[in-house]
Amino acid sequence: VVNCNKFPGSPNFPMMYGAVEIFSNNAMNAYAMGSWKCGTQLPWKAWGEDYYMTHCLDFLGVGRIADFGIVGDNVCTGANCADNYKASFHPFKSIDAWTQCWTQATAR
Repeated sequence: VVNCNKFPGSPNFPMMYGAVEIFSNNAMNAYAMGSWKCGTQLPWKAWGEDYYMTHCLDFLGVGRIADFGIVGDNVCTGANCADNYKASFHPFKSIDAWTQCWTQATAR
């Protein structure tokens, strides 16, 4: 599942951002059988793992499902912690920022 389309029209987007990574069983089977191809045929060494998995699965011919609403991600297009339709929020790395987001997300 690709979950970020921060730069529509860019050859690198949409892509999977690492706060939430969702894979089908078929995608994981394809990766288990073909990851060696990615390791030997893609220039992956400077890539983050989310970028790597997006491009590796593309390289292996695994189809994509787009879901740009599952994650509230400030690295992508923003995180409204009060949005009840989001499964997770990212990144909130300090205790105070995390607690503030959690409080908003769980408010009734």
